[in-house]
Amino acid sequence: MTEASRPWRRRAIFAGSLFAIVGWVIGAPRLASRWPTRLAFRGLPGLSPFRELETAGALSTGAGLLVGLDVAAPPDAAQDARIAAARADPCAALFGRQTDQRLPIAFFSDFNCPNCRVLDAILLDYDASHPGTIRIIRHELPLLGAASTIASQAVLAADRQGGYQAMHDRLMRTRMVTDLKFVVVIADAAGLDGQRLVTDMQTQEIASALNMSKAIASVFGFYGTPSTVIGRSVFMGAIPAADVAQIIETELEALPMACSRG
Repeated sequence: MTEASRPWRRRAIFAGSLFAIVGWVIGAPRLASRWPTRLAFRGLPGLSPFRELETAGALSTGAGLLVGLDVAAPPDAAQDARIAAARADPCAALFGRQTDQRLPIAFFSDFNCPNCRVLDAILLDYDASHPGTIRIIRHELPLLGAASTIASQAVLAADRQGGYQAMHDRLMRTRMVTDLKFVVVIADAAGLDGQRLVTDMQTQEIASALNMSKAIASVFGFYGTPSTVIGRSVFMGAIPAADVAQIIETELEALPMACSRG
């Protein structure tokens, strides 16, 4: 080998090593997501038959959650009653009335939570590839500011017009919505009555629905999003698709759940 060829050889080796490193950095997480980890659970005191995954995934929390924790909250009899109801019958609070044999999944999310979009896509992909297997029950848990609250109110108001999914899909693509005039535009574009939707957003029923989701989250200790209950299995954060599938398959084997109702 001549002296002139050695620099080129060193450059080729360096380039090959660099490509290998980049390929590993990009590819390793994807490969890891295809292989389920060994999952471990622990019981939730007072919430049998529910159990908590010992490791959490990627979680989004609101800074507002950490403000004023050392100050006693003012009495709220209505919210105390919601918390008591959720604790007395957590299955009904999470899943509503079970009308079929699909595995129920309660999904607590925030429209401005990037990890929620990751887990939402994983659940939808599983549902699409295993039709008739799971039933996703969405709970709006706006923890990340005013835009999150407005988006949650909007999607619940859209549900009154039979447009929950249409509004949900649109808001997932349009984050940080704080202008109600823009909400009207989005609703109209989704085929809904935008003015009616904005009026419904301010109703006590919508406020009560959001407070109920907050009460359930309090009972289960959900302080961030996404938070999920698959059958009996409870976890916070976005976890790999393979782990989600593993939990679902384990829960399917356990059906009917101890708290299932027809």
